[in-house]
Amino acid sequence: MADWAKIKFYWKSILGAQGCALTASSTFERTSIANIHSMLETNLWQADTSQGPHHITFDSGAGSARGADYLAVAGHNFNSSGASVKLQYSTDAVFYEDAFTAFTPASDRAFVKEFTCPGEFRYWRVILENTAAEPFIYICGLGTRTELDYASASFDPNEQEVKGAVNLSHGGYLAGAHSRHIERSMTIRFDDADEALYAKVAEWWEGNRGANFFVAWESANHPEEVFLMRPEARFSNPLKAGGGARDIVLSLAGRKE
Repeated sequence: MADWAKIKFYWKSILGAQGCALTASSTFERTSIANIHSMLETNLWQADTSQGPHHITFDSGAGSARGADYLAVAGHNFNSSGASVKLQYSTDAVFYEDAFTAFTPASDRAFVKEFTCPGEFRYWRVILENTAAEPFIYICGLGTRTELDYASASFDPNEQEVKGAVNLSHGGYLAGAHSRHIERSMTIRFDDADEALYAKVAEWWEGNRGANFFVAWESANHPEEVFLMRPEARFSNPLKAGGGARDIVLSLAGRKE
């Protein structure tokens, strides 16, 4: 088994940044390409035809450029439609270079594709090819990842709870059960965290503002276990007595796909 990777948060995304533009080569009339960077699971973008290639292009604006080292997508049909996914970058929107080799995700669940940042460029585009059905996306992130550390305490990355209503009779017999959804939860602890780690966590907390983001609890040996999650409303990471270290506890939750 390969060495384990540190916990990673994928929350910094250039999509939707102020002054930037996001366009799609085709869009079904009741959807919008702007929906994919809202981090909400209730709205989507969908192409108006199955025939590709389909282009989603990010333009950071004249005189500006931005870098990225990951692409993350949740709520998609890339596997079931047979879509080949490619990411490219360019300085002039004419000549493009590949950020990574095209691939088809192993399932329709959330995924993250990491790559080496090639530098800062004005244009980035996602290309979907060989689609057998109209591709769609609910959430997409493109930006730079945040690598945290190894957890200090044991946690279950697959902890789940059925959210619904259970009715019991006066005798304690099950009279009815209705399941709405399954919620995934994760509590991560970093004891004796130094200022560098706390700075990363604080930046995430301030910048993410309670929104959904992508989490990889161990990307080296479990790359398929990427979850769309959100933090609890409370942020409290006390300083330890006599020094600058902190004990950090992060509680996350999200709907299981």
